[in-house]
Amino acid sequence: NGVNTYFYNPNLSITYKKGSPQLLFVSGLRKYKNAKTLISIMPNLVQMFPDAHLQIIGNGEEYETLKTLVRDKKLETKVEFTGKITDEEELRLRYASCDVYISASSLEACPVSPFEAMSCGKPLVLYGIGPHEEIIEASNAGLVFNSLNEDEICKKIQEVYKNKIYFGKNGRNFAIKHSWLNVSKKILNLYEEIL
Repeated sequence: NGVNTYFYNPNLSITYKKGSPQLLFVSGLRKYKNAKTLISIMPNLVQMFPDAHLQIIGNGEEYETLKTLVRDKKLETKVEFTGKITDEEELRLRYASCDVYISASSLEACPVSPFEAMSCGKPLVLYGIGPHEEIIEASNAGLVFNSLNEDEICKKIQEVYKNKIYFGKNGRNFAIKHSWLNVSKKILNLYEEIL
């Protein structure tokens, strides 16, 4: 995958920030995406960071279940659902407004959202599945968590948030190497070699 590093960049206005740390997850809301885990960690995270806030962008079969979970845990002021955002201008400002991009998804191929977050200079906290591990290993833009244990995830968030400038710079540099311009050049070179 590649990313538009001109459109998604670190110099955008911070319009949607509602907490510190501000966490962001962007995805279709299906069971295997484990958004429920992100909601479940919030009480623990709020003990560490009283102003912590989570924004979940997306829609899908789990949407109503997740909203009910937020109500049951009395997290309405700590978790925001935006629904699906089709306006790319708003989406990029959501990335710009977060401190950490997080995903507990248990099934991915080559996820786009971490690339867009890195392009905005944002660090990552990702579940340790193959594609996520590959992104973190190649970019050094954050950390993986290897279980859905709430304490482990909160500790990873704490560490990444503490070092967000370092991880964010690494992510931006990685995104530039994987900009659509550079990816296109690599594909063109490959075609020329084959032909």
